[in-house]
Amino acid sequence: MKKTTIALVFGAGLLVGGAAAPLASTSAASNVVLASVDWVNSQLNPQKDRITKLESDVASLRQALEDTSTSIPTLPSQVYVKSLSADIHSGALYSYRVVSSGALSQSLKVTQQVTAADGKFYRVEYAPNQFGWIAAADVSYSAVAAPSSVIVKTSASVYSGANTKDYKTVGTVTKGQQVKYLGTFKNSKTNEVWFNVQLSNGKAGWLQSQNGEVK
Repeated sequence: MKKTTIALVFGAGLLVGGAAAPLASTSAASNVVLASVDWVNSQLNPQKDRITKLESDVASLRQALEDTSTSIPTLPSQVYVKSLSADIHSGALYSYRVVSSGALSQSLKVTQQVTAADGKFYRVEYAPNQFGWIAAADVSYSAVAAPSSVIVKTSASVYSGANTKDYKTVGTVTKGQQVKYLGTFKNSKTNEVWFNVQLSNGKAGWLQSQNGEVK
């Protein structure tokens, strides 16, 4: 009886041992697989980060190229004076001699542009075969509506020329009166701006700009 019991116990031990061995082997294999996956991820993740960064860099470069292509200035074929009277200089600086002046809404053909110490200037043809430089700040790239009338702000005399000393009076205007606008002139000697106007009696003359407002 004792031998039989021992044999049963031994046999049971063999069975248990035989069953435990495959379980241990499976667990070890699982650990190896998990370790392999972790290793692969550790190798792939840095590569994924690099790829993501490269994609971001490429997108940034593409955007920069698009921005550059849209911001490159092109030379306009013509510009329009947006100031009441804009000086046209012999060179691309305000200190250069004034050779002419552009009137409000006047169209000027552009031949060149430069950016100098005083900012951007355009070389324009202000008269047939006559060229000078006008500041970009004084022009528009789209047409400017031409004024048609002058509203008198201060009662004043109207002269036959753009000078109070050398020309006679051709008429007077009163505050609030509206007269026809014909043009603008800047006296380079006195730096005064004058409006060429037509009075109600049909006579044309010159009114100092501080006495009226163009509309």
